[in-house]
Amino acid sequence: MSKSTQSISQSHKSNNSSQVTTLAELQRNFISDCLSGKLKQDNILLTKNIDNSVISAQGLMGIYQNSAIANITHSLVLTYPVIEKLLGKEFFSAMCREFIYLTWPKSGNMDDYGGEFADFIAEFEHAKHLLYLKDVARLEWAFHQSSLANDALITDWSTLAQASDILQLTFLVTPSLALISSTFPIDKIWHLNQENTATDTEVEFTDENDNDTFIVLFRQQLKTVVLPITVGEFTLLNAFDNKENFEKAIIAASAKQADFSIDDSLKKFIELGIISGFVESPIA
Repeated sequence: MSKSTQSISQSHKSNNSSQVTTLAELQRNFISDCLSGKLKQDNILLTKNIDNSVISAQGLMGIYQNSAIANITHSLVLTYPVIEKLLGKEFFSAMCREFIYLTWPKSGNMDDYGGEFADFIAEFEHAKHLLYLKDVARLEWAFHQSSLANDALITDWSTLAQASDILQLTFLVTPSLALISSTFPIDKIWHLNQENTATDTEVEFTDENDNDTFIVLFRQQLKTVVLPITVGEFTLLNAFDNKENFEKAIIAASAKQADFSIDDSLKKFIELGIISGFVESPIA
């Protein structure tokens, strides 16, 4: 048993006779102290239960909290590897610590943690001047969510020809669908920071790259795909994702892109598995 563990357990034993703190209370206080943000001597609930003769309550709980922060930071590294690569490991780790202080995990499932990171980056004093970072983080969170999504159900597309009115169909999108738009070329930034990309490749932020970027993410078997699309295609998929019928989706997409081809786009997204099925009656 480590000295830090002995400091808590020995103190707890000494208090058993007077029932100062029950085991359940001790456990709750321990968790609260570990996940309560920056520790101060006067905000540690376990102070009265800790033997301060060897190490202070702040020092002891700091050991446990630092261990928790390291594990949570590792989870953020797995979710936001491009952000870590862009900022460097030390800067990213320090930024994660500040984020964790403000936003502790609400469950033990770390796959659910980190959705607020993009908004945090946009306000973080030492990184907010890097305007594209927020959208890169949004892309990485979408990639993470898409990777974890359920598989789409299998559809018999031969029955599409039997639809009484194709314009009133509601096309279904794969559960792994995610749509991201940005004023920055975040798809290129993301691709150029993958492990198999040459280190001397650069991204320009001028001329043709000043156009808005539209991206669809989806999973093909075990691979999550990041695919740039046109504004019309983006609008079409967004309409399908919002349960709009085919007619309304076509009108919305055509309004955004004059040369939009519904036939080409529909065929493309069905073949890719992005459009996964259809129903004849509107979805409530």
